[in-house]
Amino acid sequence: MAKKIMSKDKQYLDKLRHSASHLLAAAVLEIWPKAKPTLGPSIEDGFYYDFDFGDEKVSEDDLEKIESKMKDLVKNWQGFQGQEVSKEDAKDQFKNNEYKLELID
Repeated sequence: MAKKIMSKDKQYLDKLRHSASHLLAAAVLEIWPKAKPTLGPSIEDGFYYDFDFGDEKVSEDDLEKIESKMKDLVKNWQGFQGQEVSKEDAKDQFKNNEYKLELID
């Protein structure tokens, strides 16, 4: 029984981390709308999201700003729903993001 509970806890934690990576992406895109998100999985000890900021200079000094934006966004965060779309629709949605297009292909 303990293994089953731990498994559910791990699933919950993975989902929470996945949601947090989406929240991180939303915050970054509000601050830097031209940033291109690449991928952002949950990992064993947290989560991350990689971005291409182009010519923008982003550093550790910006982490507080990002965290603050995340805290602001989460107040009204409605979550997100996964949805399946065709490959063509996904390509159209991410037509300006070569990283997402590569993942789609």
